[in-house]
Amino acid sequence: MADATQTKSKTFGGVSATVRHGALFGESTGPSDLQTVTPTAGAHSGFVYHGGPVIGCAQVYATFWGDQWLTDPASTVRAGRLAQYMQDLLASQYMNILSQYGCGNGAGGMGLFFRSGFVSGVAAQIDETAIHTTLQNLINSGTLPEPNDTNVKHSTPAVMIFLADNIAVNSANLGAVMCEPSGDSAFGYHYFFVTTAGHHMYYAVIPGLTNACLQSSCPSDQTCSLHLAETQEQRQTQVASHEFSEMVTDPELSAWYEPGNEIGDICNGESATITVGANTWTVQREYSKFDDINSNGASYCVVAPPSPIPELAGGPAAGLTAAAQLQLMPPGSFDRLLPLPTFRHDASKNTTEVQAEDQQRYVRQMFFPLDHSAVGDLGGFLDQIAATVRAGL
Repeated sequence: MADATQTKSKTFGGVSATVRHGALFGESTGPSDLQTVTPTAGAHSGFVYHGGPVIGCAQVYATFWGDQWLTDPASTVRAGRLAQYMQDLLASQYMNILSQYGCGNGAGGMGLFFRSGFVSGVAAQIDETAIHTTLQNLINSGTLPEPNDTNVKHSTPAVMIFLADNIAVNSANLGAVMCEPSGDSAFGYHYFFVTTAGHHMYYAVIPGLTNACLQSSCPSDQTCSLHLAETQEQRQTQVASHEFSEMVTDPELSAWYEPGNEIGDICNGESATITVGANTWTVQREYSKFDDINSNGASYCVVAPPSPIPELAGGPAAGLTAAAQLQLMPPGSFDRLLPLPTFRHDASKNTTEVQAEDQQRYVRQMFFPLDHSAVGDLGGFLDQIAATVRAGL
């Protein structure tokens, strides 16, 4: 399995413990054909598009790593909440921020929530090698799709990795240290790796963010980008919004950024809320180049613009993305197809299964109010559905 560091040097972005500050940001060292756009007015004139890929339509997978997610009832509930959060985030006006960067078409047009899953048998301390190996095994089993680099502007997987409380990250090659007793450098980060088939798989890592994790990272709660008064869920949703926004606008640290900052870093620590249906979620405000320019630098950290912000000049090549195509479809077109049934993967044994009750729940959802008992090879049937959905994107 080839590692992305073979072609780039420390290409990743992370959530800093310091307000309005980036973490783990490395310099891009390729490819050679990246363009540089002349800086424009505003407080962050150096924040420009550099020619790299952006994600136009994200196939979102929420994955929960560590035994705690299934053995502790409260954590299992929180996993369900975080999966719902990712669905609501895609449907929210928060997505209207990202359209200016060539990422989707605003609320409901940035992507689809494909699936959630649990990964057990994970070591208490992991690094990038362990993460890449596990993701590759999920691809090999057909649980995650193989990315298609030629279609990244249209549709590609975006994996959100939520870690259990007892799992720390210590990755020497990235400088990423999270939720260790000392030396912490970030509250979350996004990265990518090259699969065995030669494609780029994008993912973000969000640790448990317990009180102890915050206290190991922040000398003072007052100056910290997360706070002890927040619930664990609020901390994780705030960091997840930061990392998802950076993952789609700058998946390889070669698209939208200024030296030292990606879209989330400029507004790091500025929490806000969004409401989708009956749910209210904590998120982080994100940098809007459009607002920066039009306010002459007076206001640029936004949360929920009422409509999609038009694409900025000098950004990625325009085109009808899969997200735009989704908006042309009747509302609810994928309601019965997605999300796919929850998977369970044992990283220590490299085995993956879908429990019978989850399969049956999914089939009832698809066929209701018809009788679904005539389905024979349920596993094969679900595989065909998954392949059909992926091919359509």
